[in-house]
Amino acid sequence: MVAKAKPAAATTATAKPVAAQLLLASGNPKKLAELKEIADQMGLAAADAVTWAHGRSPLPAVEEDGATFGENALKKALSALAHARACGDLQVSVLADDSGLCVDRLDGSPGIASARFADVTGDRETVDAANRGKLLDQLTDPELRNRRAHFACHLVLAGPLADGPGAGIAADGTAWRMFVGQCDGAILTEPRGDGGFGYDPLFLSDDLGKTFAEASDAEKHGVSHRGRAMASLGTYLQLRRLTVSEDRPLFVRPIGLLTLAEALKRTFASELRYADKALEQALGHAPQLGSKERQAVAEMHWHALRRLDHLCLAALALKGGVKPREAPDPRSLDAKASGLVALLTLADLDAHGHPRDPAKKGDTSALEGLAKRSPGLSGSWPATAGQCTTALRAATYAARELPELHRNAMALGFTPAFVTATEMELGPEHARLALGYLGQRAPLTLRANRTRTTAARLATELLEDGIVTVPVPQLPDALWCAHPARVTQTRAFLEGRVEIQDEGSQRIVLAVGARAGETVIDWCAGAGGKTLALAAAMRGEGRLIALDPHADRLAECKRRCERAGVKVDARTIEKSARPLTDFGDIGDAVLVDAPCSSSGALRRNPELRWHLDADWLDRFPEQQLQILVRASHHVKRGGRLVYATCSLLRRENEDVISAFLASREEFDLVSESRFGPANGAWLATHPLPAFGPDGFFVAALRRRPKLPPTGKDTDRLKAVPVR
Repeated sequence: MVAKAKPAAATTATAKPVAAQLLLASGNPKKLAELKEIADQMGLAAADAVTWAHGRSPLPAVEEDGATFGENALKKALSALAHARACGDLQVSVLADDSGLCVDRLDGSPGIASARFADVTGDRETVDAANRGKLLDQLTDPELRNRRAHFACHLVLAGPLADGPGAGIAADGTAWRMFVGQCDGAILTEPRGDGGFGYDPLFLSDDLGKTFAEASDAEKHGVSHRGRAMASLGTYLQLRRLTVSEDRPLFVRPIGLLTLAEALKRTFASELRYADKALEQALGHAPQLGSKERQAVAEMHWHALRRLDHLCLAALALKGGVKPREAPDPRSLDAKASGLVALLTLADLDAHGHPRDPAKKGDTSALEGLAKRSPGLSGSWPATAGQCTTALRAATYAARELPELHRNAMALGFTPAFVTATEMELGPEHARLALGYLGQRAPLTLRANRTRTTAARLATELLEDGIVTVPVPQLPDALWCAHPARVTQTRAFLEGRVEIQDEGSQRIVLAVGARAGETVIDWCAGAGGKTLALAAAMRGEGRLIALDPHADRLAECKRRCERAGVKVDARTIEKSARPLTDFGDIGDAVLVDAPCSSSGALRRNPELRWHLDADWLDRFPEQQLQILVRASHHVKRGGRLVYATCSLLRRENEDVISAFLASREEFDLVSESRFGPANGAWLATHPLPAFGPDGFFVAALRRRPKLPPTGKDTDRLKAVPVR
């Protein structure tokens, strides 16, 4: 895919080469102007290809023969970067894009051929006019609803600025990432406006209510496909800058080791469930720990839960056990094993808290460092630091001897049943990317309560408490915390201005489209995270009903609603297939966030991965369908029914929707969406793994309005006298 760049030819130019962080590899002057303006707003030292080439040789031409926007953008970026390196510029990163118009009725055309749709030559204005003319010729239906279209932009960043965890790696070792923007609208029957270029005079933007050619540059950049892609790039660069930290030694004292052992003991005693509560309780019993050590204990606890299969093998090796024939089941661990597992966890980390290779000699473990700092303590341990390292090395060798399925599952850190299910239902490449993503830590994502504050005001308030946040692109109320933070102890949290809620969960609420004055039912309300978000969307106007069969969860929902100043009708319901008798089809919108395998949320519940056996994965689809059918009876005619899960698997998502539509014919499917690791196309852009949503699926359905009476019924109605 990479075009080989020839060594730069000698040049007689006397101009001094421009030093830039970012080389904009585009030949379209108007597109360059947009990219440059947006880059300047982000504080990036960007140079266009012509300016950068002063004192160097020009960028080589690249044939845009890819099948997608992303392929073309990546090809251009890698070609430009190879040329820059050949010219001696080893520090620059390259930003290349490919974008175009996709029309629904034309099966996505013009698409990647947008700039050459009419296949004519000439200056830019001539070509643009010919392209618009051909488009209008092909769209004969004047109704705007039948002329739906969207602009798409794929930006590829290649080079040093793209390097880091989760980056895509090209054949020559170059790091790259992709940022995608889309804006929706319709194609008018005639041009409007004098600005913009290309198809802008025909594209009626949903966001602006006018064409891009009529909009100002500021208006267009805010909602355009290129502006949105650049906003995502800007967020990435901001997070990258904020999260770069010095590689300091892991700070842990004997009390930290004991706290880790206590957290693991409580987790094992709960049969590998509620690990977050176990950690919170263990930390609560160790007030002498400082903030850095508390964070170190939390990181070690998460690492242990993710690596429990390897730690089980190491514990077996310490006891002189035989080599296993399959991957171990961490659910076999009991509370008595917590002390040994805690030691093995520190032995599995290097002196800076990073995962280590126990087979690599000369690599000091965190446990060895603790033993040296506390020489009198190690005598009470069930195994020495050296014995733990030896056991971990034996576990590594034993894992290599397992059958292929179990060996691969251990390498990925999941059960064989789950690895098999994801590969079968998602495909090998999507499964590989999803499992890699789910092996990372989840971000702390916040939602500003819009009835009491805004995301911008909340960010300022939290900064005063030392909490740095970054806006989540295209989610107006969402913020990411750049670092771990105790948000629940802030005044903003205690006074109901902020809630902790994953990005994917917030996007589900957007899909409901709750409005002021409506009756909205949150069917599986649980602890009330989405209930609160629905209330904010309704601005406190209308009727909000929260239902759940678990009284304890609903009690937490009520408590959170009270803190946020939300009025909610919360009711405990029995588990049944029968519709409720309390009310009929009253819901303008009904949300069913169904119980599921939680396979998309394993980053924040790493212990759950060890429960994903065949029985667990097959447990939910029948139950999900029953709940969805039951809830559908309470959607009014013309109302909306939204089904969601935090599962990756089709059996819990698309298959449930197909079965529902077959049984409830008065409902139509409006849309289906996948977020985060549930979306293979999104994963293929190589997002920053420490920031991003859990895996969610959401389907929006609509109950058909009742048809007016026809024929004899109509005549009979006309005959009824008016009183």
